[in-house]
Amino acid sequence: MNTTINLDFGSKEKWALAGDHFGKQVYQEQVANVLTDEEWQNEITICFPDQITLISISFWDGFAQPMVNKIGYDGITERVHFVTSSKKLTKELYNDLI
Repeated sequence: MNTTINLDFGSKEKWALAGDHFGKQVYQEQVANVLTDEEWQNEITICFPDQITLISISFWDGFAQPMVNKIGYDGITERVHFVTSSKKLTKELYNDLI
């Protein structure tokens, strides 16, 4: 079973994400509050809107750290699939988990 979460940042004109606090807020509201414990054990796809072309390390740290705490680095790399506007950006997200 695969659960897909389409992140929503309101304005279609927003192209960049920044800030540790904002990352934590988005994770809590749009990921943690949506997924059940059972869903965390299965594959999860998290889609960033196509207009997002820049994700700062501060946003990513705030967004990803609670997920690392929840299912671990291996859990993310094995079960969580991120979809972004480019393969390069997606690869950077996985690289920045370390």
